[in-house]
Amino acid sequence: MGFTTHCSARRPRRPSLLLALGLLLLGAFALAGEIAPQRAEVRLGNAQIEISARFSITLPPGAEAALQNGTSLPFTYQFQLKKPRLQAWYQQVKSGFGVTSTTTYRLSYHPLTRQYRVASNGITRNFASLHEALQAIGTIGGWVALKDTSAADDPDSFAGRVRLILDFDLLPKPMQISALGNNDWRIEPEWQDLKLAVEKDE
Repeated sequence: MGFTTHCSARRPRRPSLLLALGLLLLGAFALAGEIAPQRAEVRLGNAQIEISARFSITLPPGAEAALQNGTSLPFTYQFQLKKPRLQAWYQQVKSGFGVTSTTTYRLSYHPLTRQYRVASNGITRNFASLHEALQAIGTIGGWVALKDTSAADDPDSFAGRVRLILDFDLLPKPMQISALGNNDWRIEPEWQDLKLAVEKDE
């Protein structure tokens, strides 16, 4: 008596699940904002560290919606001294092991005038578009991040870095909670190493 074994070819799995997951991840990254460094320079002298930098800013949709609904958005420049190591360690201890120095800009929208307002250190500027306001926030020049310091004495032994962040710690508490872990607020700031500014010959 003969036996016949039936073999069926295994069907390849449909890639629909993987495709859906891929599209979901792409959508999450598409929603993410960005603060990308373009230039970061430092001038040393007169016992002070002076920084000039430029960042391009793309707001995540959650932050832009909050701005349009009346929430002021804080952007903070952060400077971190890396060398000379002794001075860097001293500044770390002094700041509670945080960054060495900060300065903050606040962006707000005023629907009556349809203008965007950027405020920092008691100075306020108005802009007709969000793009112009973000350009203004993303450009800083002549920022004295540290003064009365011997870290500015020797350019060859200096190292530091700078970044610009959307400062969630300065948002209103309810907004901090809603933004936490929310992809609509996702934004990834990057540190940028400072380069010594090249003085142009007159």
